[in-house]
Amino acid sequence: MPWSNQNDHNQNPWGNKRGGGNQTPPDLDEVIRRLQERFGSMFGGGKGGGSGKAPELNKNAIIGIMAAVVLFWGLSGFYKVAADEEAVVLRFGKYDTTKGPGLNWAIPYPVDTVEKLPVTRIQRLEIGFRQFGDGTVRKRTNESLMLTKDENIVDISFIVQYKIKNVENYLFNIDRPTKTVRDAAESAIREIIGRTMIDDVLTTKKAEVEVETQDLIQSILDSYKAGISVSTVKLQDAQPPERVIKEFKDVASAREDKERAKNEAQAYANDIIPNARGEAKKMVLDAQGYAKQVVEHAKGEAARFDSVLAAYKLAPEVTRKRLYLDAMQDVLSRADKIIIDSAVAKRVLPYLPLEKLGSKVEVQK
Repeated sequence: MPWSNQNDHNQNPWGNKRGGGNQTPPDLDEVIRRLQERFGSMFGGGKGGGSGKAPELNKNAIIGIMAAVVLFWGLSGFYKVAADEEAVVLRFGKYDTTKGPGLNWAIPYPVDTVEKLPVTRIQRLEIGFRQFGDGTVRKRTNESLMLTKDENIVDISFIVQYKIKNVENYLFNIDRPTKTVRDAAESAIREIIGRTMIDDVLTTKKAEVEVETQDLIQSILDSYKAGISVSTVKLQDAQPPERVIKEFKDVASAREDKERAKNEAQAYANDIIPNARGEAKKMVLDAQGYAKQVVEHAKGEAARFDSVLAAYKLAPEVTRKRLYLDAMQDVLSRADKIIIDSAVAKRVLPYLPLEKLGSKVEVQK
């Protein structure tokens, strides 16, 4: 019952009169008795058994209840940390320690509080678009439209993947981690695109934009001491705004035709040039072979002349006649004139192919 509803307003909760300097501390038995009366009034409606006395609770029961309360309070400090998580223990709101996966214990509330963070899980952040569970995708033009170096507008959507690398910094140095990463990513991509030509963004330098953006995001987050590590930045789409996309596609097609023609010309050159080099090499080798042949033939003729000269010195008359006969044989073997003795001419002429020989037949008497 409340103190204000007691009949004697001059008594304190323990039944002693207020006022006076010679008050003694309340007896423990008296305190337990009054607690019994209050518990009895709560559970028994004030009087029990017709005797007018509340059910009695002894000191051991109260101690047991208090021990059970303390036990349950202590057991409430056990908690489980998943394999991809780390638990941060805060003591009266201040960082105390970090616990790894498994079953752990901390002093229960309100002394310690536990924050579980997915430190090994790769978290994904979509910028310029949102993809929903049913597979639908919705553009966010306020995030995706940005200005290039040559003052063109490009529509870019990309994905940032990151994970927690320092749980203490992650908890205490930034307020809203997701919004912080999103703002840093938007700022970084706009800076990178702002110093890149639109043709490079749409065609050949997408990979460079991804790498530079990732480095810049990481630099911004490190300056905040955010405790976040950026894993990848992946461009999902990079295209002109819808109103001019047809014209840009025509330009891209022309550029592709140019590249194809260039590749075909290069392939033709790669085929012609090696063939020409092969032919040139062959001609050089043929010329070298011919030169060697001529030289060797000349050496052979010179050696032959030396041998004939040596034979001539030994037998001049025989050698001279032999040379004459060889020369006449060589000359006459190429001549197309036939000389026939008159003694045998009558018997030979009917059988000669006169229509082919013509007037080259001569009969010698």
